[in-house]
Amino acid sequence: MPPPDRRGGFVRSLFEGRIESEAVLPFPLPDAETLETIAAVEEMVREWADGAIDPAAIDRDKTFPPEVLEGLSELGLYGLTIPEAHGGAGMGAWSYAKVMETLAHRCASTATILGAHLGIGLKGLLLDGTPEQKERWLPRLASGELIAAFALTEAEAGSDAAALRTRAEALPDGSWKLNGTKIWITNGGIANCFTVFARTPDPERPDAPLLERPISAFFVEKDAGGITIGKPEDKMGLCGSSTTEVAFEDTIVASQAMLGERGQGFKLALRILNGGRHGLAACCVGQAKLSRSGAVVHARERVQYGRSIGEFGMVQEMLAAMDADIYAMEAGTWLTAAMMERGEHETMLEAACTKMYATEKLWSVANDALQVTGGTGFMREYPYERILRDARINMIFEGTNQVLRMMLGSQGLRALVRGEARPPDGEESLQGVHEAFAAEREVFDALVASFAERCRRTVERHGKEVREAQFALHRLSDMAMCLWQIAAVLSRVSAAETGGQASDRERDVARLSCRRLEREFRIALMDEERPLDEWVARVGGPTP
Repeated sequence: MPPPDRRGGFVRSLFEGRIESEAVLPFPLPDAETLETIAAVEEMVREWADGAIDPAAIDRDKTFPPEVLEGLSELGLYGLTIPEAHGGAGMGAWSYAKVMETLAHRCASTATILGAHLGIGLKGLLLDGTPEQKERWLPRLASGELIAAFALTEAEAGSDAAALRTRAEALPDGSWKLNGTKIWITNGGIANCFTVFARTPDPERPDAPLLERPISAFFVEKDAGGITIGKPEDKMGLCGSSTTEVAFEDTIVASQAMLGERGQGFKLALRILNGGRHGLAACCVGQAKLSRSGAVVHARERVQYGRSIGEFGMVQEMLAAMDADIYAMEAGTWLTAAMMERGEHETMLEAACTKMYATEKLWSVANDALQVTGGTGFMREYPYERILRDARINMIFEGTNQVLRMMLGSQGLRALVRGEARPPDGEESLQGVHEAFAAEREVFDALVASFAERCRRTVERHGKEVREAQFALHRLSDMAMCLWQIAAVLSRVSAAETGGQASDRERDVARLSCRRLEREFRIALMDEERPLDEWVARVGGPTP
């Protein structure tokens, strides 16, 4: 089933110099009853996690306790986003993000297991499953009887997922025979069902080479036979989550195992990954808050030169940056989740921006938290070094940030390249921002105009070859990401002001967040105006 017909996204419009204010303002908070339900679920998950999960032991032992898996099932978390008609809780993207944040605040490995199950492992069933497929599998997935994994990556097909070689051959009785090996499969060692992507013959080109065959998706249970699970990978971080190779050798699945239309598997994979990125960002929020809270306590209690180190300016800089960045991480993650839940606007580019920003800011927050805690943070007795190790994979997960920048830039410029861009309707401005933040809104408007001008110049220079202009795409994507995050911050704080809930501290944090994002935008703009591309290409290119 194709995705619903939706209006163009907020970020996409920025490349054309337009500001689609109604997409982001007012901030799309759930209704009061839903917020109350979400808060109750958060509290339930937090209390359980604090008592049941020992993140240090999970990291040290590199195994995941069965009783924690059972606890996830008892809480109904395996079915959090599965419709009630199929045994789940029927909760939306916002609820999912808040639960992932709460779990990650306790243990990133635990959040990864649930995210791989809900966010990508079974998502294909929700998106493209037939009523019969949903009835067959979703109740067991909701109960935890089945745990799902997403089997896309191969040795030659990482970021270039279209290079995959796993194949599915049609048999006379309508079933399919799968052969191929997937690597780095999250939940690989504990999953008993997999969303598998494989090459299928093209009826119109039966003799086409393997890599020219279309990709189809299958939902495969482990007991289908011919499935071998490799040994657990020895990883830098997320040591409690299961990551293995999964091999298929003459694995026979019925015709009813195909998800969606034949040959449309690659599109489904992209839709699944797009939908999962806000959940990954939410995990980053949880881990960032854990880092920050520990650093604040340490800065208050650690005394040097006769006073707490939190009184020193350089420490205050790091702590304030953490607060500002976390505020923006939350704003972008929640706004993306709410937009996805409403389904009114395209969210592919917004999800990419949110994922890139949250994963990179978690890395800096975790690094600065360790720096604030000094030698203490370097010791395994404390969580800081574990958080830093766990955080590193996020910039690789679900599309590396470099690939996402290529996608964001090339997709954003597509209408300009094709000559299909709609011109601005006049003087563009972000409508709906609270008057207390009029100055920040004016800065945003001016940045959008500068960004649109750079986009036009880039297309004039590179034309249809702009997809290969990676230096320029990198810079434009960074600018787009900053604009998205500023808009999210202004939307969030405007909602707080309108509701009479904004404190002086929140206003300060929001302004600091906007200023930091403006600075990052201007750095990328300066690099675009005075590029170092010539030297970079010579120094970083292939060596003789």
